Amino acid sequence: MTSAKRLFAMAVAGALVVGSMAGCGGSSSDAAAPAGSAAASGSGAAAGGEYTVTVITKALDSDYWHTVQAGAINKGKELGITVNVLGPNNEQDTQGEMNQILDAVANGTDALVIAPNDPNSLASTIADAHSQGIPTVIIDSQCPDETAFDVFAGTDNYSAGKALGEFVGKDQEGAKAVIIRGQAGSNTHDDRTNGITEGLEAAGGTVLSAQPADSDQAKAVTVTENMIQSYGDELTAVITTSDDMGCGAYQAVATSGKQDKIRVYAFDGSNNGLESMINGEIYADCAQKPYAMGEKGVEIAVDLLNGVAVEDIEGIDGTTVDTGYEIITRDTAQEYYDNLQKDLAKAGF
Repeated sequence: MTSAKRLFAMAVAGALVVGSMAGCGGSSSDAAAPAGSAAASGSGAAAGGEYTVTVITKALDSDYWHTVQAGAINKGKELGITVNVLGPNNEQDTQGEMNQILDAVANGTDALVIAPNDPNSLASTIADAHSQGIPTVIIDSQCPDETAFDVFAGTDNYSAGKALGEFVGKDQEGAKAVIIRGQAGSNTHDDRTNGITEGLEAAGGTVLSAQPADSDQAKAVTVTENMIQSYGDELTAVITTSDDMGCGAYQAVATSGKQDKIRVYAFDGSNNGLESMINGEIYADCAQKPYAMGEKGVEIAVDLLNGVAVEDIEGIDGTTVDTGYEIITRDTAQEYYDNLQKDLAKAGF
């Protein structure tokens, strides 16, 4: 790695300190997340010298993105490369993410792994980076311009949402649900919302309303309170398209005293959602395996750097690698949580 790249990695490692959320209480943990850089001397998987892969997530303000970060860091250690993990202040900070992409390119990163918080707005920035010959992997949210990147690795959000909707419909006969979703215009949350709606309705349930809370726990409290007031005893389920919003939704349900009448279902499979299920709060969660997403993004980036053709990448279908999903219930949450903690500990969380 060049001297400039080493200085950049050191600056990132020194500057990036992020807190983690504990369960649905929303309190900050006393332990900071590890710096967003991992360098390791390992098997020498990086052909022709050490690589630097920059991973830029939608944000680093939630357990979900910390889990993606951990997967990326651990894969970097395994492959003997440097991984810098960056993220803007929140999932609405598109300009911040754009600046981080531009900075990574200017500092000579060898490859990019990007989870775009607004794929439409960031498409041209991603395309410009890719046009400079930088291997580019998109994770979590698909980019509309498939010529702007090499590979997409993530969940089929529509299918996962549909599976969650079907689960709710089978869990509650004739369920009457509201959906609390992420940022309006986000392809990820559009797909999850549409999938949940189709799955629930196919299973005999009804979606009363779908309202945005921007993947923000506090906003989800307010939106859920309004939905409880609007629909009263008719409401039997709140389905959220992220765990942070699931925690906020449960807080509102509990405050209303209706936790025995309204079940909360969430999406992501992050620490806070899993802890909530273990504590008997969120009822079920569609886990989209964010740790695997971080791992796979870095692994594919290194494959591309080593000259592996896109069509020869493991698990590829066209230009997509599906990282999968799993419906987690209160019965299975503890085992899933314990396995995740082992992976997070390896990354220093």
